[in-house]
Amino acid sequence: MDIAIVRHSISVANHEDLISGADSDVALSQKGIDYAKKLRGVYDWQQFDAVYASPLQRARDTAKILTDGKEDVQIDPRLSEMHFGDWDGLSADPFRITHPDAFDYTGMFNANYSKYAPNSESYAHLLQRSRDFLNMLEDTRPSQSVLLVCHGLTTRALFAAALGIDVYSFGAPQNIALNELHLDENDNFRARILTYNRVLA
Repeated sequence: MDIAIVRHSISVANHEDLISGADSDVALSQKGIDYAKKLRGVYDWQQFDAVYASPLQRARDTAKILTDGKEDVQIDPRLSEMHFGDWDGLSADPFRITHPDAFDYTGMFNANYSKYAPNSESYAHLLQRSRDFLNMLEDTRPSQSVLLVCHGLTTRALFAAALGIDVYSFGAPQNIALNELHLDENDNFRARILTYNRVLA
């Protein structure tokens, strides 16, 4: 099975540097729409046997643009971005001051963040739902090629779940960068990285 994973195009929250998780259903910005349309023509998005997307509109709309309106894009909540709880929609800057141990050296959330953000999702749960989704693909599409349109942390979690390693092993993917895995159905779906964070244009 070959899996291509792309993070959604540029959203309005990306412009404002806001925490945008599963509870911030923000739209693509005009820049994001234009960027997705540009990348529609530089890669063969029609080659896949199946396309799945997060239910959040920034991912759904990216999938629609890239696949030129493909009607049978399958929506799966397991591909949603992480739930950041009460921090969703806010600027991260104040939390970097009040809870510095909730961030890694690059300024991204680490596993400690969920101790401070009420109603948030843990990294362990994000990994589990990512593993559940991959298990479903292994059962239903063992020899097919699949495109997933989702989010930054979800992309990292899918790679981590496939390889059995930590989310922190992967940096943040750029918008619509190509991330590819091969899971060998003849070798217990052992995963191999083909590309990570490959910028298409």
